[in-house]
Amino acid sequence: MGANIICLTSSGGLPLFSRQKGNMQPLPFAVSGSLNGVHLYGKLRGIEIQSTQTENVSVLWREYQDSITLIGIGRRNDEHILSDVLDEIFNAMIFLVGIDEIKNIRNAERLKRDLRTCYPLIDKLMECLDLGDRTIGNADIIHHVETLICLEYQLLQSCLDSYTECIGSLFACLTIENCIVVATDGWWELVPKERKLIALLVATNNDCTAVDIPVFLPYKSPSVPFRLVSICLLGSVWVTVLCGPKPDLTSVEHFSFQCWSPAVEILRAVQHIYPKNIPPTLQVHNSILGFLLINIEVGKFVSSRCSVTNKKDCRSPSEVLRTFYYQTAYLLAKNESQNTPVEAYWCSEFHKLHALCRGKNLLCVLYIAAIPVHTIRLITQQTLTLLTENSQLYW
Repeated sequence: MGANIICLTSSGGLPLFSRQKGNMQPLPFAVSGSLNGVHLYGKLRGIEIQSTQTENVSVLWREYQDSITLIGIGRRNDEHILSDVLDEIFNAMIFLVGIDEIKNIRNAERLKRDLRTCYPLIDKLMECLDLGDRTIGNADIIHHVETLICLEYQLLQSCLDSYTECIGSLFACLTIENCIVVATDGWWELVPKERKLIALLVATNNDCTAVDIPVFLPYKSPSVPFRLVSICLLGSVWVTVLCGPKPDLTSVEHFSFQCWSPAVEILRAVQHIYPKNIPPTLQVHNSILGFLLINIEVGKFVSSRCSVTNKKDCRSPSEVLRTFYYQTAYLLAKNESQNTPVEAYWCSEFHKLHALCRGKNLLCVLYIAAIPVHTIRLITQQTLTLLTENSQLYW
């Protein structure tokens, strides 16, 4: 499994960048040129070529703003997921460069240089594809931000509100291991795709103690940049805020120390929740190896590893659950008609999987192989109720 992404100018077919993930090799220039030539040939004759498929590979063409053409080649990845990733890659280009530079390309070589800053973010987005990476920790999901559920959220929310008041911003969040723990109302009102880009950008800069970067929100402000400031409070604990030119970075660091010092012990305690990502007092059924809970409406998810998996199946629970979500459960969340199913399940040699969609929530559960099919339905229903209707938890 793997993917190649090619970016070219729509007018002249000049290559801007090429990225690959998984077991795919870089494409020769002749192949890239041929793929672009097919798209251009159709365009000149009033035909929009969107995709083609072979037995194992999908090829997609997407043109944006009559300026940029993205070509995606995915091996054993569903077409709709590859299409979503292409859309997000274009948003990532806007996010760091701005829409004006992309819509009106005055100098292709300059744009090519500017887009190099997008490479780490694009690579992170490509990790949202089903790449068959058996060494992966928590598998990421396109369009949704990962969260962590804890009992201390009210205390942490109070600290975050004080912090944003000091800085004068409506947009802020606290993350642990790149999972959102608490966020402001303004943060959750951002378009989910924008929240995803911010989360991934912070994750690509976790080798430093502070980040101060101008960013263009693709939907809220594609032409005028915000200032993204992220401060490392502890090893894997970051507080991120969107603000204007003031306050300066030194002042932001001072406010961080002032507002978060009283909560250091709480933050350390919440750190230990990862990778289970739910409070230790919250007990799920012992047949559950892991689960993926998605809030479809808000655009967030929590991925939990509950037990040791079968050693013969060396994939992580989160990777198995993501594959199940992309290939089957994803359709439950669409809810396009009254005939859309609300449950689905898989059975394999190593495990069973069951998905249940109820209201705005979708729960995918990975079970041990020995459990009977008729039992998993009841356990999934009970688990969904436990996670979403518990007054002590914020979901």
